[in-house]
Amino acid sequence: MRAFTAADRKTIKKAAENFTESDFYQTDELLTQLGIGEAFITLLNEKGIPTPLIHTMLCTPKSRMDVLTDEEIDAITKKSKLVAKYNQIVDSDSAYEILTAKLEAAQAKSEEEAEQDVKTKSTKKEESFFDNPVVKQVGRTAASIITRSLLGALGLGGRSTTRTR
Repeated sequence: MRAFTAADRKTIKKAAENFTESDFYQTDELLTQLGIGEAFITLLNEKGIPTPLIHTMLCTPKSRMDVLTDEEIDAITKKSKLVAKYNQIVDSDSAYEILTAKLEAAQAKSEEEAEQDVKTKSTKKEESFFDNPVVKQVGRTAASIITRSLLGALGLGGRSTTRTR
């Protein structure tokens, strides 16, 4: 901070008043003399009271601001405990894939049952019994219940439970 004008001097004086008072430094004068890497430091102690003001030199960072090389990245990842846990590819089945598999299985089962019914009809020669309208109605009702049960088990059917008041 440099004080070339009266406004600059007022700003520096206000800044110096914000620091804790020091018996060792004339804060407003020393603010204008700080060089690169120099600073005033004060902290709060464990009771929340500001510590005395200290004029100090700051150390430059010991790191670099650059892109890591491939060798450096490999060395870091080999040391990491997280890599062993999270660097595995997991291809879990999606909900769509699970539901599609269940629907295909249900469809295959119903086709097998239909084929068995056809075979049973042809072997027993009881077609006159199945031509009865009452038996047909019972069959349709049973098929409807079975379909609803299968779709309900798959989570695809059922009535809405939302009620309006």
